Amino acid sequence: MTNRTTKTRASAAPSGEGTAVSAGQGRTARWAADLVALLTPLLVFVIPVVLVRRDMGSDQLLLLNLFAPAVGCLVAAYAPMGWHARADDGDLLSARTLTGRRTVDLARLTKVGRLEVPIQTRTDDRLILTDAHGVRLILDKLAGSEETVDALVRRALLKRPPGAEVVVSDRAAERLDLRTEVTRPHRRLKPGRRIREGLIDNLPLLGILVLAPVCFGVTVLAWLLAGAI
Repeated sequence: MTNRTTKTRASAAPSGEGTAVSAGQGRTARWAADLVALLTPLLVFVIPVVLVRRDMGSDQLLLLNLFAPAVGCLVAAYAPMGWHARADDGDLLSARTLTGRRTVDLARLTKVGRLEVPIQTRTDDRLILTDAHGVRLILDKLAGSEETVDALVRRALLKRPPGAEVVVSDRAAERLDLRTEVTRPHRRLKPGRRIREGLIDNLPLLGILVLAPVCFGVTVLAWLLAGAI
């Protein structure tokens, strides 16, 4: 009876705000956001092309393709961005996002990454957490707590059994002071992507250099297919 009660509390624990949280919460929202991010550029490309070819819309609609890929990237990046994060019973970490509340199970993390975006005189530095339920959260701090997200994640990773093979990126391992642990043979943690320091400092510029040709090329292709050129 006690074990059953404990499991129930861990899978549907009340947060500090009085809202019930559970493992896997926000999984559907993540899939929906990923689908929107994927379909937005595709629909913005196809629909105007069809309308212009049938003389049912202005050629100006095709210019939406200049922004659609960037919008898709922004949706993918900001949908899992969390705030008012709180730790709950059963190794659950819950936060509000643009698509509703999401909860990651720290005891079942599968990937830990790091998002670093230089902003004027500082760098927006956050952890990207993905668990076995498919829930993803991007966090930098906890609300109303002296404990940090870093401490919670690091403790959870060190408690994982040998062979768990949680993928931890090189930058995340550096932030969590786990670089030595990642290289140990017990395979509790598994090394992920390595990104050079210089690339991070120039991330906004690199993003523009990659997206600009893509947006321009897609727009030209849309005009060609629509017969507007």
